Amino acid sequence: MTKIKIEKPRVFISYAWGTKEYQDKVLAFAAQLMGDGIDVVIDKWNLSEGSDTFAFMEKCVADASITNVLMLIDPVYAQKADTHSGGVGTETQIISPKVYEEVTQDKFIPIVFERDEDGKVCKPIYLQGRLHFDLSSEDNYDDEYMRLVRTLYGEETYKKPELGTKPIWVEKSNTIEVKKLNAFANLKTIQPDKARLSLFSKYVSDVLSNVARITSDQDGIDGYDEVFAFYKKFDESKEEYLTLLDYSIYVSDADKIIAKSLENTASEISRISSASGGLAKVFLHELFLYTIAFFLKNEDYIAVGRLLSRPYYNKDSYPDKISGFDLFYSGRQDSLDRAMTERDKKKYICGTATYWIENIDKRYTKEQFVFADLICFNHSIYSKNSLLSWPWFPMTYIYDNEYASGIGVFTRRFISREYIEEIIPLFGYDTVESFIEKMKQIKEEINQRTYQHIRFSEAWHSPALLNEFVDVERIASIR
Repeated sequence: MTKIKIEKPRVFISYAWGTKEYQDKVLAFAAQLMGDGIDVVIDKWNLSEGSDTFAFMEKCVADASITNVLMLIDPVYAQKADTHSGGVGTETQIISPKVYEEVTQDKFIPIVFERDEDGKVCKPIYLQGRLHFDLSSEDNYDDEYMRLVRTLYGEETYKKPELGTKPIWVEKSNTIEVKKLNAFANLKTIQPDKARLSLFSKYVSDVLSNVARITSDQDGIDGYDEVFAFYKKFDESKEEYLTLLDYSIYVSDADKIIAKSLENTASEISRISSASGGLAKVFLHELFLYTIAFFLKNEDYIAVGRLLSRPYYNKDSYPDKISGFDLFYSGRQDSLDRAMTERDKKKYICGTATYWIENIDKRYTKEQFVFADLICFNHSIYSKNSLLSWPWFPMTYIYDNEYASGIGVFTRRFISREYIEEIIPLFGYDTVESFIEKMKQIKEEINQRTYQHIRFSEAWHSPALLNEFVDVERIASIR
């Protein structure tokens, strides 16, 4: 439901008097609202001695100029409301019929202002089913207060995203030849590790060599329809490669074979300077993100760490130069971005990222794919020995859920020492303490504003960073 914008909010504050300290806290809150352009009506400012309190309350609740009634809830308020005692009890008799009778009524806003001794929220019975704002915690006060003020001005705090289109993979069938599928399935059979490793290496190399062949065979590309037509030529290679990733669990140190094959393909493609070469780089970038997503999905943090920490060489273009995993970074390729804009007559923040998300493989969720991209970014910031010259720019971060980021979910268990010990190989650390020191270093850089945030110029937020979701002092605090 679209909210109505309110230019000059005017609110009535309902509260229980309680102690003098509590009353001062209420007045401080009211003054804060006034400072943010919200006109406040409250008994201590608007009701003089000898006035009819019932008439005052009834008028404030019914007054059309009052855009919202804020009910500051604490244990005293809840008790008086439920027993209909005191001024709160009077207000409850006035307010509760409106709340019960008008179920869509959003004029009345419950605000948890203080909790009971056990930290529990005490709501009056008639407000039990109503959503509330929580200003009872100092840690969350600023965020909740800002959310409240936006609401009072009729602004959307949680804007519903635009409805997308049905992903292509919903109706996409398997495109791998049965003969190849059977050959790949041989990786599961009982055979010497060396033989299995040799087979896997051959299969991966063949698939990626086909990418280079398709690229070198392509003539000119003209128009957005030809861009999509060419990129779709990689579909079969993508299907085969992702199937081989699934079978890699049967191959010891499969990540080393994959890294070497990707490295060789990047070298071959780098020789092609045409539009097809640029699109092939985009495809290799995509495959690399799927690779990271696969090992993250399987919680193989050692493999992810090796893929992101090993040196890579572009033996054809820069034989003496050591690269990090940025060897597989394509950057924003204008051809695919322009093709997306021309196709949809819409300017995307990143057309390449949008195309990837639209065509994501059925084995993966959008969240898993974006999370892989964000892990690459965070690795470039937090790793022990990064070989990247600059941070990895995660082009898909605009599709991360800013309210429930994959990085936030990932860091939720950082409080556990056992979990931290499990994931630190991802960042190249041998001890928990050295990883925590790095976290503290980045925290200090953020506090001192020396950390350089990156983002798309068209986007208002930056990629999710580990420190945004972690209290450094609590890392590994429990076993």
